[in-house]
Amino acid sequence: MTFIATVIAKNGAAVIADSIVTSTQPVIEYNEFIRFFEKKSAEAKNSPVVMDPKDIISLFQTKPHHTKNYEEKLFQYDKYTAITTAGAATINDKRIIDLIEEIKQKNKKDKGYTQKKIETKIKDFSAYLTEEVKKHLKDKSSIRPTTFIFTNFSQNTSKTTVFKVEVLSSSQKDLQVSGYDFVSYNMTNEYEKVVCDGQNGISEKILFGDILTVYNMIPRIAKKVALDFGVDEQKVSESYINKLRKDKDIVPPSLFSEMKIFKLGELSLQQAVDLANLLMKVEIDFQNYTEDIPTVGGVIKLAIIDKKGFRFIAGHEITKPINL
Repeated sequence: MTFIATVIAKNGAAVIADSIVTSTQPVIEYNEFIRFFEKKSAEAKNSPVVMDPKDIISLFQTKPHHTKNYEEKLFQYDKYTAITTAGAATINDKRIIDLIEEIKQKNKKDKGYTQKKIETKIKDFSAYLTEEVKKHLKDKSSIRPTTFIFTNFSQNTSKTTVFKVEVLSSSQKDLQVSGYDFVSYNMTNEYEKVVCDGQNGISEKILFGDILTVYNMIPRIAKKVALDFGVDEQKVSESYINKLRKDKDIVPPSLFSEMKIFKLGELSLQQAVDLANLLMKVEIDFQNYTEDIPTVGGVIKLAIIDKKGFRFIAGHEITKPINL
């Protein structure tokens, strides 16, 4: 896992990313296996306990196994655009840094690149990424979700625009589906002064309160209720879900008052840098109080984009050893 974030200021943006890469592995918890065995023993009563291999395999869950440093996750894409990434470390056997460099070299050969709108640049990037994902799936059974956050500052309008480009979880069989979207992209909402991804649960809780949890639970509850009462869950339309989300008896106005993201004023660039660093620190420090292995940390890279363009301000230089 990782933590990446963009914090928008009135005159630019701050962009931050860590460098840890977390490997996962299917594991079975000892206590979970004991509960499974006790249940099987109770069901068997005085008869021999029969273990179905499929039941045992189902107990395994993919969890973080170990971490390593160092992986690049924050890149300059062009003079006024930054990319941060969370998810897979490689696509089509190419490290993300090499993949982005390939696309940048392609852009350099495009004489009209600098005149393109940011939406066109995102579309081109997504198209290139889609082809890499398809090549990846020809040799491998699946690909894991990966997010790219694009942060662009317009020198003409002094406005920051943020896009999320997402590689969707896919398998080889999806190559046979006509029109299947392996990569999607969307511009974030204008009110979102902070856009983050990866291991960002605490940050989102601080910024959005409980509203995101409620919004995400509503469709799951609605579909479960429909299923329990014999109604086809496919009939639970998106418009109905949105209607539930607007129902004040279900989503009380008090939940919106908890949202700090709406209360972020016109941040200075320095405040944006400080807030980005604070959110990173919160995500890293909280790991010290859990039993989970660290999934955020390592070298923290921090950059800004303003009228002068993209530039790193921390984490990009090799320094002398601490004991010297």
